[in-house]
Amino acid sequence: MNNKKELWFDARNLNEEEVTVLVPLATNNGYSGVMVTLECKKIIDILPESVKVLIFLSTGEVEECKKLLSKIGKRDVIIFSKEKEILKAMGNIKKGLYLSVDDKESLDKTVEMTQYFKHVVIEFKSETNIPLELVLAFSQKNNCSICKKVTDGNDGWIASMVMEMGSHSVLLSSKNPEHVLSLKKQMDKLTQNKINIKELTIVELKHIGMGDRICIDTTSTLKEDEGLILGSTSSGGILVSSETHFLPYMELRPFRVNAGALHLYAWNAEDKTDYLSELKAGSEIMTVDSKGNTRFVSVGRIKMERRPLLLVKAKDENNIEVNVIIQDDWHVRIIGVKGNPMNCTELKPGDKVLGYTCESGRHVGIKIDENIIEK
Repeated sequence: MNNKKELWFDARNLNEEEVTVLVPLATNNGYSGVMVTLECKKIIDILPESVKVLIFLSTGEVEECKKLLSKIGKRDVIIFSKEKEILKAMGNIKKGLYLSVDDKESLDKTVEMTQYFKHVVIEFKSETNIPLELVLAFSQKNNCSICKKVTDGNDGWIASMVMEMGSHSVLLSSKNPEHVLSLKKQMDKLTQNKINIKELTIVELKHIGMGDRICIDTTSTLKEDEGLILGSTSSGGILVSSETHFLPYMELRPFRVNAGALHLYAWNAEDKTDYLSELKAGSEIMTVDSKGNTRFVSVGRIKMERRPLLLVKAKDENNIEVNVIIQDDWHVRIIGVKGNPMNCTELKPGDKVLGYTCESGRHVGIKIDENIIEK
């Protein structure tokens, strides 16, 4: 599911120096809307044409706002106000209600208003997201877009996951540049992206004896064609399956990837890698399915045990070789080209599996330009 959200930045209470720093920082990092008042309307002049102008109106500002709209042309504008009468007076233009929720009465009013307005921005007094959950439940059937005002990145990130669907947008009100950047980075991870998954050909299998093998238990249920890209070298890896397939002597563990030897790279966000030995409870890891779709899940537990190991080597169409070292047992699977699980002990040279290849060269998991030989 694509869970892309809109990020809006609240510029209403910034001084001139803060505007020159924070507004470009937000718009250059993917914030799609900036909220202003008529008092700070000059901010509109520095906004890229692609950025929405969110104008917050107070009593007595309707005529001035109409004059402003006639000057700024065909920009995407949404008018917000706490007063329904002000919005009604603005005529046929995109508009939304700006509400505060601090008790049951104001919550009930907000729920009711989702029937009448396409956009609603909400300030919540309480730290709990239960009121947001209730509003979202009703807004879904009323086709209303809910935006939560937040003051730090973590609050915005969590709001975007409430009830799985999350708030449709987030309005960040902060003078801290780190909040601007961290919220964008966290929100990007909610969006399903793809990597260039490839068909690889098995070229060698070798039983290499005992070693330290790591299982990764995640806090999410993984799909049947989903796993981790794992490899011994920085030139890529092989897609190792989750334990979502038949096991004759035990229950399925759809949260687990029986990953492999502790030295392996696991591919993560922004083409970075982590050693399996570095992962721990609370770490974030990127899962990949047979179509190359990615998502980010949290590690709940890492379990390391001594097990027999199997070296699996494969090459892509450009003869780039990768390998993975996994537990030498039938129940450990690699994903085949049709998304099918392939038991590692039944693999043979010539078999086709899925994986990922790239230019080699990494330092502390980050891609670098470097002459490097890995064997």
